[in-house]
Amino acid sequence: MDLIDAASAEFERVVRELPPGAWARPTLVDASIRELVEHVVIGNRLAALWLEGVSRDEARVEVAGDQLGDDPVAAVADSSARQAAAFAAAEPDQVVPHPNGDITASAFLRYRLVDLMVHAWDLLRAADLDDRLDASVVRQLWSTIEPHLPEMLAFGAYGDGPSGAFASDEAGQVQLLDAFGRRP
Repeated sequence: MDLIDAASAEFERVVRELPPGAWARPTLVDASIRELVEHVVIGNRLAALWLEGVSRDEARVEVAGDQLGDDPVAAVADSSARQAAAFAAAEPDQVVPHPNGDITASAFLRYRLVDLMVHAWDLLRAADLDDRLDASVVRQLWSTIEPHLPEMLAFGAYGDGPSGAFASDEAGQVQLLDAFGRRP
């Protein structure tokens, strides 16, 4: 559970660093910076709802409309805290009703961790900021997801997947990003 807190804190750090005039800039994922932040907030909120036993459809109704309001940082912090609490209360084998099919809470946690960190990098790039992520969080994340990478990539939500340009024992931000379709 420490890793979800660390990844959430890293995402929040990035959102805090976004320049006021950057929110309309495009990102690599065909969304504006604001839309991408909202995507992550929605993901956090959906994760909490699904882990709490709310159905797919009921959860989607609850996250309809603007999820950032006038204070995107507060929305990120609130949704991150609620998501972390829901994961802490969940059993690893608990079934979660994900839109792409039911998955276990432990698998869902890996997807949420990747979403937080990869989209943090997407935001840094789009805002022309220093795109280095917290190296400790990246290392922990890589060691958590690397054994599950084939099944995560088969999920189909991560762009082009790895380029094959890096040795399998080479960990770090570039490898993490490359594995999920980013070419830093």
